[in-house]
Amino acid sequence: MQDTLAVPETERPTGPAGRWLDASVLLLYLAMAVWVLGPLWAAPGHVRPDANAADPDFFEWMLRHAVRIFTVGEHPFHTPTLNTPLGVNLLANTGLLGLTVPLAPVTWVFGPGVGFVALLTIGLAGTAGAWYHVLSRHVVDNRLAAAVGGGFAGFAPGLVNHANGHPNLVAQFLIPFIVWRALTLRTVRDGIVLGLLVTWQAFINEELLFLTALALAVFVLGHGVSRARIRPFLTGFGVAVATAGILLAYPLWYQFAGPQSYHGLPDFVLTYGADLASYGAFPKLSLAHGAGALSPQPEENTFFGWPLLLLLVAAVIWLGRRAAVRGLALVAVVFVVLSLGATADWRGQPVWTGAPWHLLNHLPLFDSVLPIRLGLVVVPVFAVLLALSVAEAVRHRYGAVWLVLVAAALLPIVPIPLPSVWFGGVTAMHWDDATGQGYRMVGGYFLGPDATGQGRYGTSERPTAGLLGGVAYNGDVPPIGDAQREQARQDVAFWRAAIVVLASDAPHHDALQATLEQLFGPGRQVDDVWLWDVR
Repeated sequence: MQDTLAVPETERPTGPAGRWLDASVLLLYLAMAVWVLGPLWAAPGHVRPDANAADPDFFEWMLRHAVRIFTVGEHPFHTPTLNTPLGVNLLANTGLLGLTVPLAPVTWVFGPGVGFVALLTIGLAGTAGAWYHVLSRHVVDNRLAAAVGGGFAGFAPGLVNHANGHPNLVAQFLIPFIVWRALTLRTVRDGIVLGLLVTWQAFINEELLFLTALALAVFVLGHGVSRARIRPFLTGFGVAVATAGILLAYPLWYQFAGPQSYHGLPDFVLTYGADLASYGAFPKLSLAHGAGALSPQPEENTFFGWPLLLLLVAAVIWLGRRAAVRGLALVAVVFVVLSLGATADWRGQPVWTGAPWHLLNHLPLFDSVLPIRLGLVVVPVFAVLLALSVAEAVRHRYGAVWLVLVAAALLPIVPIPLPSVWFGGVTAMHWDDATGQGYRMVGGYFLGPDATGQGRYGTSERPTAGLLGGVAYNGDVPPIGDAQREQARQDVAFWRAAIVVLASDAPHHDALQATLEQLFGPGRQVDDVWLWDVR
């Protein structure tokens, strides 16, 4: 594998000029990230991505939790401040400890709002920079080719769309190092390094790690491995597994068997497949400003535009004599098909029932993957193909024509700044973040077990919470008697609640106030909220 991808040492550009070029490319990536996230940087903590108001509250909560690990000794894998009194298993969610802990000083000084936008900025610029480094040092001998590939890997439509509140999926800067190290395993040292990288990535996002492992397996099948490399590969692989296994043994136990663990995602999530037509469509957040109706934001994981797809097909035909290119093409085809989900759609209409994903979606680990996100695997595949084609073009007599075609295909999907709105997310979590998580709250936005142990969003509902939720939804005040008041007393005792708060902008505010007064007696108004002391 290494022989067909690696650039000989003598061909790699070195020296001060090369280092200045590297620095310039990385600064360009950083500037692009700040430009895309400019609306969020303008008022961190006070604005939200227009396409996703809830997830930022969760990740700001995780940033604040990382600070509490050091300030009050909170368990790193479990928070008692959400879903009281049961708490939330953060490893069974996307706790993002691999980034929130290093950013704890930033969060402590500047607050979780700044920390959240910093996560996204590091994710976009860092992913592009990491792929540039691997491509320029190990894959191509031309920095322009590496810069094009790295820029696409970091700012592809899927990653820009996930900047709408999913820093765990934007932060892919370890993936290129994991991929390259896995493909070049030879020694014990290589295995230790890979094991450490895998461990860190597991604390950022396990879903991406799982998809990377699947993609590597498909690539190896399509590429082939020489017999001479099997023995040193197995040595390094065994050391990597042992290193990661030792470091992750307790965290994985806690995730799958610890308090508030669960198995599998909610069933409705398994229907989230990529529309086949979305691959050739243009993304919303781009110069082309596509309609984006083929996929819910922030899950526009594909949307490459038809010019780029045609260009990449031509690149595979052109460079198909290389085993690595054939392996990359196989990965792309396999993951495009799997990303369609159990039933493949074309512009919202089913065209293939029983698509291959239906054979996998209930298997362990696969049942925790959104099939629509398998489209993200195609992004680095396309990035490497672009880099290889550009590197070949600059050596070709008529290469300028190819470079013009690459620019024309990429121009429509150049990202634009994220649309933002003033805060409108999970109000209770936002309030608690503002206090430094100074109190424990009922419910919240997270994944936890339902009555059967399967994953669900939010807590298992208590009767009083269901009653109040119905009032907030339809505005009807239900009959309240002694049975409802006794149930409310039991529920607040279970929650260990001290006060009930009704915000002035709550839906059907008057109906909720009337219901709460029948349950708990007269409340009192403090500024713009109503309070009921239920101790």
